[in-house]
Amino acid sequence: MKTARILGMLVLLLSTTVSAQTIYVDTAADVIDFGGAQLVANLPGPDGRISLAEAALASDNTPGVQTIGFHVPQNEWQYQWLYPGRAVLTIFLGLTLFQPVILDATTQTAFTGDTNPTGGEVVIFSSIYLNNSVGSEVRGFANSVIYLAGGSSNVLQGNSDCGFDVFDSASILIGGTSPGQANTGSGFIKLASTTNAIVVGNTTGRVRVLGNGPPTLNNRIGGPTLAERNFITGYGSVSSQGIPGGIAVEIFDASGTTIENNWIGTTPDGLAQGNPYTTIGIAVWGNVDDNTVLRNNRIAGIHALALPTHGPSYYVGTGIVIDGGGNGLTIVGNTIGLDANGPPLLGSVTGIATVNFYLGQKQNVVIGGSAAGEGNELAGNDRQGILLSNGYSGVRLSGNSIHDNGEIGIDLVNAGFLQGVSPNDALDADSGANGLQNFPVLQSATRTSSTLRVQGTLNSTASSAFTLEFFASPGCDASGFGEGLVFLGSTPATTNASGNASFDVTLSASIAAGWSVTATVTSASGSTSEFSACTTAQDAPSTGTPFCLGDGSAGACPCANNGTSGRGCENSASTGGAILAGSGAASLANDTLVLQSSGELPTALSILLQGSTSVAPLAFGDGLRCAGGALKRLYIRNATGGAISVPQAGDPSISARSAALGDTLSSGATRYYQTYYRDPQLGFCPSPVGNSWNISSGLSILWAQ
Repeated sequence: MKTARILGMLVLLLSTTVSAQTIYVDTAADVIDFGGAQLVANLPGPDGRISLAEAALASDNTPGVQTIGFHVPQNEWQYQWLYPGRAVLTIFLGLTLFQPVILDATTQTAFTGDTNPTGGEVVIFSSIYLNNSVGSEVRGFANSVIYLAGGSSNVLQGNSDCGFDVFDSASILIGGTSPGQANTGSGFIKLASTTNAIVVGNTTGRVRVLGNGPPTLNNRIGGPTLAERNFITGYGSVSSQGIPGGIAVEIFDASGTTIENNWIGTTPDGLAQGNPYTTIGIAVWGNVDDNTVLRNNRIAGIHALALPTHGPSYYVGTGIVIDGGGNGLTIVGNTIGLDANGPPLLGSVTGIATVNFYLGQKQNVVIGGSAAGEGNELAGNDRQGILLSNGYSGVRLSGNSIHDNGEIGIDLVNAGFLQGVSPNDALDADSGANGLQNFPVLQSATRTSSTLRVQGTLNSTASSAFTLEFFASPGCDASGFGEGLVFLGSTPATTNASGNASFDVTLSASIAAGWSVTATVTSASGSTSEFSACTTAQDAPSTGTPFCLGDGSAGACPCANNGTSGRGCENSASTGGAILAGSGAASLANDTLVLQSSGELPTALSILLQGSTSVAPLAFGDGLRCAGGALKRLYIRNATGGAISVPQAGDPSISARSAALGDTLSSGATRYYQTYYRDPQLGFCPSPVGNSWNISSGLSILWAQ
């Protein structure tokens, strides 16, 4: 038993020693002259040198994970006219390994120095093949193609100008986030039938994620941090007829793919076009592309010049192309056409386009979102921002910034394949992309310093629910419809039995006078319209006289929380404080007065107060109250985006509401208004003065007959 234990320990010691062995390739000759069992222990052969072929055989035949390093003398380096400063090694039928191995070409750099400033010092001229390998590493090579078939948990790092062709492998890592781990240069990355692959930190020409037999599942290109970003500079070529073509990122028959935070189509600095022949930034196509996410990528420079041999020149290029079947495509937070400094100087011909697929369209396509960071920005494109072909429906567009494009921002192609503005029709009975969903009709857009009141109508399918979104731009598109630089907010709307709905919404938004306001509408099934015709934002006529200001001019706020000029005392959500403004006529015969309070907490419970007299400023919660006398609570509202507007559709006028509460107004009477609102952050104003409410600045109104 004791002898058996000793033998076991020796075997363990031997296997541990073997697993740590490094084999150094020290000749460029492709020879095999060692014998025996062709283990590491049998190296070298009679010539006293170790070739690459011998190192591969010894590594495969010896138990454990070997490291193959390189110490090739410079006087043996071949093909210097093609690969100057690199040790070029040839091996019959390529370097093929069947057991886990560490291929470490950085050892050549350590041996001869940095002779290739643009990358690694070892080139395997006839490719590297790893078959069914588990846990192998390949690092430090240049200008080589590395094939992986089967296996799992392999790592490819620190290589330059290499191609990575991976098939049926799981949990592979290409690149990394630490210094020296990124693969660099103008190579390619192909993932076919891979699962849980991670590609981060690299610079490469193109990336392909392809279904090719076994499923291609849950692969990630890039990630949420800057260190995980890949720079994918583009790929393309020109046909004999002068037509360019090439795709920077291709997703074909893959499920669960995430493309995140990459720079696609530009030089690594994001300021110039990468490959001049790239015609598609990201292509999502195939029969079964499911649950694909394109998030926070910068796609730019996809703008190739075609020079046909028998016709005029033209440009071709689309930031994102959607084609084929599948279920689930989310496109959020991306920019298309913007350089790294922000201006739209690297646009495509079209920002995002769908292509009809003979087996049916991709389902559940979402482009943008109303939450912070979900909207895409599409600008500087020659033609449309988003072009939807007539076979698509249920494509939800939300919260996107679409501006400075050559044609309309959103183009729904009709059943006759015509592009351009699609006019509304009664009850939305026509057909085409997204059912040619009718757009809203804007009647007016009235602005204050912090709000925008938009009124209009919608005609669409009867008795149906919709969501309207509103946008603003410095000017209108030349067509008179759209675009939308700034997303302002949304409101629900429901049509009646005749298909009609009206809306009157006050948005918490600050835009300049003269800006154009436009809107889209999305049906309950997710089909979004084109942009509506523009209307110009006008200043609301100012009604009333401000008083009881919390900016220090009327007295100090309770805990030194003075607001900014012309507003109420500061609250926990707004350093400026809440302001009350009026518009319309305070006329007893024709009362159109509207009071708007803004700068409150986003959804605060708010009450419009009416006083019969004004009093000296009194501490009231975290604010100052000056409305006094017969104090009436006219309206109770929950703020939307920190603002309320009264009266709204269905409300009695202010004078009628006052009379209903026992204060009938008369010509020449003055009333004093402020808005109470909840602010539950008790620590905002320290005790003992701090309370859970605040109050806006005041407005005095002189009522006329």
